[in-house]
Amino acid sequence: MARLWVIGNVNADEVVHLDAPPWPGAHIAGRPGGERLGGGGANGAVALARAGHAVTLHACVGDDATGAAMVAACGAEGLDVSGLRRLPGRATSRPLILIDPDGERTLIARRTVSTADLDPPPADDGRVAGLLVKAASSALVPLMAGLTARGVPVVAHAPPASMASWPATVWVTSESEPSALDPAAPWASARARAGAALRWVVVTRGAAGATAFGPDGAEVTGPAAPVARVVDTTGAGDVFAAGLLHGLTEAGGDRIAPILDLAAHWAARAVATDGSIPPGDLCGPGVLPAGDP
Repeated sequence: MARLWVIGNVNADEVVHLDAPPWPGAHIAGRPGGERLGGGGANGAVALARAGHAVTLHACVGDDATGAAMVAACGAEGLDVSGLRRLPGRATSRPLILIDPDGERTLIARRTVSTADLDPPPADDGRVAGLLVKAASSALVPLMAGLTARGVPVVAHAPPASMASWPATVWVTSESEPSALDPAAPWASARARAGAALRWVVVTRGAAGATAFGPDGAEVTGPAAPVARVVDTTGAGDVFAAGLLHGLTEAGGDRIAPILDLAAHWAARAVATDGSIPPGDLCGPGVLPAGDP
């Protein structure tokens, strides 16, 4: 078990189950699915806790009743909530999550707080053994640089093109998301911003799996894990990124293929389950177990 940190958003997702996929100008019936814990930080942190790690989540919520409920929900999932900051006079973010009959989600962001409100950001205490960053803030660069300098694995979402420095061990993004990556030269474009600590750039492609790009033209593709039925794709990318960090802390970064396979299995379990928080049997039968990437 490793002592890990996660930096990202904690949201109160408001869910609506649609009777049909949305399209421009559509008039679609939907059924309210209630409010649930979500956000990239919470999703990834719970996945790592499911694998047996001691996880501290650094995020912001409002000082409203919704924020109190989300902090309590994180604690109930076994997370260290000492890094959760409640902001006076602010409302907790409540994105609208639309889920169609095939389990595909459409997210309508209604952001009222974010990781940019982590002021000051957490400082390295010398004991953290891995960091997952599901945010993009220049204030996090010193922490990321310090951790990578002492050999601590950092998995970070690829930043926007406007960020000149983003030191991490692994950049991860979806092929459909805009980022600082040049599709024609993903490794070189990431290396220019991540620096010498960068080992891999991982691009997810949904049902087509994921590809890791490394130095000297290295390219490793891992297939998506099979799913009997897609229930809810919300949070799958967050859980995949958490799987990458778990693999790095257990096996190091030289053998990326088994780490891609583990992350794909984690994501498959996530999409086969209602909700963005991964299931309790994330590392159970049929899924690569904790500590064995």
